[in-house]
Amino acid sequence: ACQRLNDEGRELCDFVAACWCHTANCHTRIQEGKMTTVNLPPDVKAYLAPNNVSIYDHLAQVLATVKVEGSADPKANFNKISREVLESTMSWRDEEPAAKVDTTAQQESRDLFKVVKSAADPVSAIVMQTERELDTYVPDMMGEAALLNWSGVSLGESEVCKVMLSIRKLATVHPEFKSVRFFGKMLGRNGDYLICECEMTGPDELAPTGLPPNHAGRRNIEKVIHHNKLKYYVCSYPGAAWTALPNVRWDQLQSVSSVRKLLTGNLKAPFASYPPFAGNTEAEYLRARIALIAANTLLSPAGYFKEVPADMDALPPQPDHAIAFSGDWVPPEAPVDLEALLKIEAWAKHYPSVDIFDDPEMVKDEEGKWDPPNFEPEPYPVRDCAAEGEASANAKPLWIGRVCAKQNKAHAPVVMRSVKFPGAVVVALGPRFVCFYHGWGDVHDNNIITPMLTTELVCPAVCADVKYRVFVPLVYEPENPDEPDGAQKLIPPVVPPAYPKEDWKTYNDEQTDLRDQMYLEQEELNRKEKEEEEAIRKAKEEEAVNTDD
Repeated sequence: ACQRLNDEGRELCDFVAACWCHTANCHTRIQEGKMTTVNLPPDVKAYLAPNNVSIYDHLAQVLATVKVEGSADPKANFNKISREVLESTMSWRDEEPAAKVDTTAQQESRDLFKVVKSAADPVSAIVMQTERELDTYVPDMMGEAALLNWSGVSLGESEVCKVMLSIRKLATVHPEFKSVRFFGKMLGRNGDYLICECEMTGPDELAPTGLPPNHAGRRNIEKVIHHNKLKYYVCSYPGAAWTALPNVRWDQLQSVSSVRKLLTGNLKAPFASYPPFAGNTEAEYLRARIALIAANTLLSPAGYFKEVPADMDALPPQPDHAIAFSGDWVPPEAPVDLEALLKIEAWAKHYPSVDIFDDPEMVKDEEGKWDPPNFEPEPYPVRDCAAEGEASANAKPLWIGRVCAKQNKAHAPVVMRSVKFPGAVVVALGPRFVCFYHGWGDVHDNNIITPMLTTELVCPAVCADVKYRVFVPLVYEPENPDEPDGAQKLIPPVVPPAYPKEDWKTYNDEQTDLRDQMYLEQEELNRKEKEEEEAIRKAKEEEAVNTDD
């Protein structure tokens, strides 16, 4: 091969021979212009095999580098060129591939900022198809977030912006909603819930027909009509798909207040609790929990809303009770009016109630018809906060109010914080107020949680006093024997000895005697140790005196 090269290639041939000798660790030799290979070890032969990590491939890359870069003295700079090629092509066959990171949340959050293309032609500006207008009311979440920042509650500016875009996307998909607002964030052990509240014109579920009026399947739907006019959607992060929660039932509202359990973050997780809840999944419990929290924490200034009775003759017809803006409410302007908002009596509740109403007694008349024929729908009243005001008067406030600035208080927001439901706040500034919840969904009542004892839960006796306690019934006799139905007096009871034997002792007495016995034994042991130490000390002193003499 060297003989067929011209003068320019002869130098390159010598360089190839030098490369081969160097890479084979001098297991090759050149004799009379010919290259011969000695017997190589098996491990060296493996690296000389023509594969993707062989010396053949490496030499080819080195020669290509020399040819392209045109090195002046390639034989002298062989080590440098070889190392540069190795560093540029180094790969580890045994290295595990990098773990795939799930970026679905980041991608879906990024997609929220994509601008929808207009229906107009970009050249002629002619609208090819009519764009659908959004009639659903979506509040200014950035303005509400600025108010909430005064109260110390915030999800972060970037997070609020993502949530706002996600809610607008939901309102675009469901144009049948009257209004959509951000209810808050409920925390869980493995995941959180972002909650969106949507108001509908009417409930999307009607009671089944053919059932008697007092049937549970009918009553559970008819008595929560106002609650089910509000549809709730949840998602785990901004940009994720919104999931609709099931409608709440009346029996669920009755049992949710006695349940205390943390959420898991999985709507399909089975839900079990004690006392039992009238639902099977966490989605049902979450919906009932939202109704309980909202009924106690959604406040508005007193006089802001008014009740609208049902009127089928109105335009449009009003089949159920409802509330609407009164139009007579004036925002506070004077400092005296602002200080009045710090009291809970200046606020009212405008969410459907979860209080238990007595059902009317239904009977069948002579014709076999039910009287009354159906349940009256529960009223949707604007309730005052008299109970909360009474609790504040008794030094047990359920709400704490403060002004968010020490200077210029007349133009500072007012914040009301719920004590019973930690995480619920109401912020008001001028004609605007915002209700928000951010918490675990628990109730703070300063009571120790003690499970109710049933026949399945038996508390064993832990003390002999309980086992051998003697109960003596109280006996009364008339004060005047001639008037047996007159005034009665108590006969002093004769209490028998508490234990069958006089030398029996209670558990507490036995423990006291045992403690005293151990104390006396320890005292005796300490006394003996001191006597021994004193005897040793005296013996040493006598020995020292005898030595000096």
